[in-house]
Amino acid sequence: MSEVLHENFQHIRSLARDIEEKLNGTSSAEQRLRNEIAGMFAVTIAASYEGIVKETLVSYAGKFHPKYREHIEKDFDRLNARISVDNLVSYSRQFGLTGWTGHGVKKNSTTFHKILQERKTVVERRFRTDPITSYNSIFTWRNAYAHERTTTATFSDVYGAHRVAQYVIRSFVKAFEVG
Repeated sequence: MSEVLHENFQHIRSLARDIEEKLNGTSSAEQRLRNEIAGMFAVTIAASYEGIVKETLVSYAGKFHPKYREHIEKDFDRLNARISVDNLVSYSRQFGLTGWTGHGVKKNSTTFHKILQERKTVVERRFRTDPITSYNSIFTWRNAYAHERTTTATFSDVYGAHRVAQYVIRSFVKAFEVG
């Protein structure tokens, strides 16, 4: 699974670098284009996350039985933005990830909760922002652009949010690797 993460996140980094190099002007036309691209970039990032989540679930199902893998593949054929943090939590429970218990831990928590909480602390210290808030922002911008072709975010906002939000996806993948 780490190769899927690496490929997708490398693609996003490469795309961001190319956009920064080509569109770093300050004219109003260039700024308007950068803002339009910000919306498209949010759509690209969200689609990458969807692909990673789908591949994670299908791969995990394949560990148990080929027919289960086929069933999950068909079931999640059109994942279509069903990857909010609440959805990820639900998948971690639905697929039977190991429970996480302890003092102060909410009922029905899984290894996904544990890994996300551990990474959240580190990410907040490093980036000074909440990864879940950044993750949600990407989908807010994606939806605004996809449905209304507008976004309030700049290209830098979207890429900055991805740099933080990717840890939600990384935590999800890691939880399914651990089980």
